[in-house]
Amino acid sequence: MKKLMSKLHFRSIYKTIVLTLVLCFLYNIAYLLMSASAMNVYIRQSLEVVLSLLSSLGFYFICTKIWKAKNFSASAILKVFVLQGIYILIVSGILSNLVNVCANNTSLMLVLQLMSAFCLVVMVPFQLIFYYGLIHDKNLKEFIPYALKKHQKKMLNWYCTLLIFIVVLDTMSGGLFSAAQGFNAQSILVGSMYMGNPMISWMMYLFLGVSFQSSLASMFTYLFVNFLMGFFYCVLELNYVSYVGSLLDAD
Repeated sequence: MKKLMSKLHFRSIYKTIVLTLVLCFLYNIAYLLMSASAMNVYIRQSLEVVLSLLSSLGFYFICTKIWKAKNFSASAILKVFVLQGIYILIVSGILSNLVNVCANNTSLMLVLQLMSAFCLVVMVPFQLIFYYGLIHDKNLKEFIPYALKKHQKKMLNWYCTLLIFIVVLDTMSGGLFSAAQGFNAQSILVGSMYMGNPMISWMMYLFLGVSFQSSLASMFTYLFVNFLMGFFYCVLELNYVSYVGSLLDAD
């Protein structure tokens, strides 16, 4: 962890941090308003999919800023949506339904939790390799296997460290990815798919406070701490994106 902290940089990405926070704010407003509405469950699920697809495009845009290259061709954007659609299908269409069906089968639930943990660990690193290939107009069929073979260990080690760090902090603060009641990989995976941005916990508590007409003054300390943690998560995650880019740039 000390090695990770020593490699953090802020000044070179501060503009991207601000941009990321703005995009998080816009996404979270839309998501929280949708969640609070009394709309039909199928319409809500459809809107969640749309928001998730848009968030993948936002993440792709942030990657272009970090890596200082861009490719916004129709083909590239379509591939971004296709990858996110595959992720949604795996997480919501397959794993979530299997968990509901196998809820009373301990052995199968263990297998599903392991599958969810695997997806949780590999999806973002693979996504970054995929985005890097798109942004730099690589031959994806050749580039992705090569990048995975050469860099998977370093990328996964740092990403696992980042995940553990976030889960520990959320557990201590009561965040959305808390493991206080046990580590549920499938639940965290679903949460990361639709609420996996740094500021979601802070905005959710703020939204709930306003909805229930709580005194924001009485919630100030809690909101302030959650905002700082969200900001810190943002810095960590953007540094990881930068780290992946530096690895792939060296090829």
